[in-house]
Amino acid sequence: MRITIVVGGRWHAFDLAQQLQVHGHLHRLITNYPRWFVKRWGIPSEKVVSLPFTFWVVKAIYKLGGEALMMRFQWWVHRWFAQRAAHHLEGSELIHGWSQWSEPSLCWAQQRQIPTVLERSSAHILEQSRLLTEEHRRLGLHWPPTHPRIEAMELREYVLCSAIAVPSLFVERSFIARHMNPALLHRNALGVNVEKFKPSALPPAAPNLAGLKAIYAGSLSVRKGIPDLLTAFQAANLPDASLTLLGGHTSELEDLLKRQPPCVRSLGHRPQAELVMHYQQGHCFVIASIEEGMAMVQMQALACGLPLICTTNTGGEDLLRLQGAQSEGNPLDIQQFPAGFVIPIHRPDAMARCLQRLQNEPQLWERMRKAALELASSELSWSTYGERAISHYKSLLQQR
Repeated sequence: MRITIVVGGRWHAFDLAQQLQVHGHLHRLITNYPRWFVKRWGIPSEKVVSLPFTFWVVKAIYKLGGEALMMRFQWWVHRWFAQRAAHHLEGSELIHGWSQWSEPSLCWAQQRQIPTVLERSSAHILEQSRLLTEEHRRLGLHWPPTHPRIEAMELREYVLCSAIAVPSLFVERSFIARHMNPALLHRNALGVNVEKFKPSALPPAAPNLAGLKAIYAGSLSVRKGIPDLLTAFQAANLPDASLTLLGGHTSELEDLLKRQPPCVRSLGHRPQAELVMHYQQGHCFVIASIEEGMAMVQMQALACGLPLICTTNTGGEDLLRLQGAQSEGNPLDIQQFPAGFVIPIHRPDAMARCLQRLQNEPQLWERMRKAALELASSELSWSTYGERAISHYKSLLQQR
């Protein structure tokens, strides 16, 4: 197969390209990242089409005016890349393009009856806008709406493609809620580098002895459910427990974060090598996102042996379900799996209960820790992700 990837960014596209290269299926990777950056994934330069103009434009926009300014120029940035990417598709047998960056490429392929996969890593764009608008309103904040041209462009992409690749049940459900044919959706959980993310040779002392060390990594934003996470940690009221927040601040929550007690440590954005160290010293990973296709930090944490406490809207449910068994429902709507817990959004009371159980039941924590390591080693590698994607491509080509 000759597969071309079209992506105006990085995300997990480079990991997919790496797997396609390993299996001899990568025809071309079209990106706005410079070639020297892509070399880290072992992709030959002759297979990389770099269109770096938008890469530097986006950096300049964020430096000058942040996310608010980027929202204003988003459509023009995406359109510039998408139009030029479509000039580099010759020889492709299948196109895998990222949403909001691929409309001209999808049109090119449709005219030639070439199958296409559209990657949508977040919820259906209309569901995403609804969830984030409602969440900001709940907190008394304003959410800037998606650029109407971006929204319209993505909705056209949904119609143009042969299939839509989604990373989680949450994203799949959001498309079905918007009346998308389930047969067009291909769900494929993402992977993690299990050589880089791994447990410490000396695991931390049990949380009932040392005090529970909860870890969160990601932006400190409304979208990530940080207000609910902070409420849950306070409600758990655990002696000697700590919550470490690893990620960049957003202005919308700056005052809230300043009011936190010393046991809540906000360390800002940290490099991945340092993330591993924090994961290895922690007891569990907590994430309360309101809207997220699949937070890759969850796989990283599981690979380091951290049980997961996540909402249904993070993609973590898919990861935990890979081990099968779950407990029956309970009054707090907590789903318990071998390697962690899944709770609904807006339920800090449920998250607090999960934190309490991990601190107060050391045998439960130890079982979940072992299950997390088994899950990561058996199911969450990028090679497994790539094999599932390749199998899907073959089925689409056979349908031509």
